[in-house]
Amino acid sequence: MTAATSSDTSEHPLLSAREISWRPGERTVVGPLDLAVHRGEALAVVGPNGAGKTSLLRLLTGLLTPGTGELALEGRPFREFHRKELARRIAYVPQLRPIRVPLAVEDVVLLGRYPHLRPLQMAPEAADFRAVAEALAVVDIEDLRHRPVDELSGGERQAVYIAAALAQEAELLVLDEPTTHLDPRHQREIASLIPRLRRDAGRTVVFATHDLNFASLTATRVVALRAGRVLADACPGEMMTPEILEKLFDARFEIVRPGERPVTLLRLEP
Repeated sequence: MTAATSSDTSEHPLLSAREISWRPGERTVVGPLDLAVHRGEALAVVGPNGAGKTSLLRLLTGLLTPGTGELALEGRPFREFHRKELARRIAYVPQLRPIRVPLAVEDVVLLGRYPHLRPLQMAPEAADFRAVAEALAVVDIEDLRHRPVDELSGGERQAVYIAAALAQEAELLVLDEPTTHLDPRHQREIASLIPRLRRDAGRTVVFATHDLNFASLTATRVVALRAGRVLADACPGEMMTPEILEKLFDARFEIVRPGERPVTLLRLEP
C-alpha cells in the first residue's frame, strides 16, 4: 500500500479548506470555516446533533461541493481532480450503509479497488488481491475473508468497511461515526485500530464522533463544531474541559478525579 509520511514535510497541509460553506436550503449547514488536515494526524470532529459533522466530512471528501470557498489537496484545488483521481487519495467510510450485503468479506474489500481499475479492465488483478490481503492484515480480519458480511457482528462489519477503504490505497481515511451502535468491546477494537492505521499503514485519519471518550483516546487533535462553525481546535487535553464542552453541548460538565487522572464528565443535576 502507498504510505504517507508521519509528519507534514511539504509546503502545504495534506488537505486544506479555506472559507468553505455549504447551504442546501435556507439554512447554512457548514461554515464558513477554515480547516487544515496534516499528514499523520488523527483528527476528530466532535459536536452536538445537527452541528454539520457529516456534511463537513462529505465536503472534505469531495462528495459535496461547497457553495463558497475552496478545498485543496496538497495545495491543488479539488476542482482540478477527476473524481477517480480524488478517490485514489481520499477514502470515505459513511455512517449509514446497506443493511443487507449479500457478499463475502473479500468481495466487499475488493470494491475498494474501483478507483484503480483501468478502462476495460474486466476482473481484479494480482495488485488488487495484494492490496486486499494487506488491508485485511492491517485491520486483523484475515480469518473473516470468506465469511458472508451478513453473518458478521456490527464491529466486524465496521472493520470490513475500513479494510475496503484501506484497499483503496488512499492516504487520507475519513470515517463518519466509526463506533456508532457498537458495544464496548468493539468500540475498543476500533479505538486500537486508528493508531495502527497511522503507525503501520501510514494513513492520515479524520473521523466524526459523538463519543468524547473515544475522541480523547484516539485523536491527536480535536475540532469542535457547533452550528456548522469551528468553536475550538486543540489537542484532546486542551479540548476536553468543562468550559469548552458546556459551550459546545449546552450542558453542564465537571471534572472528577477517580484516580490520578482527572476526567471531564457530564453533570446530571441542574
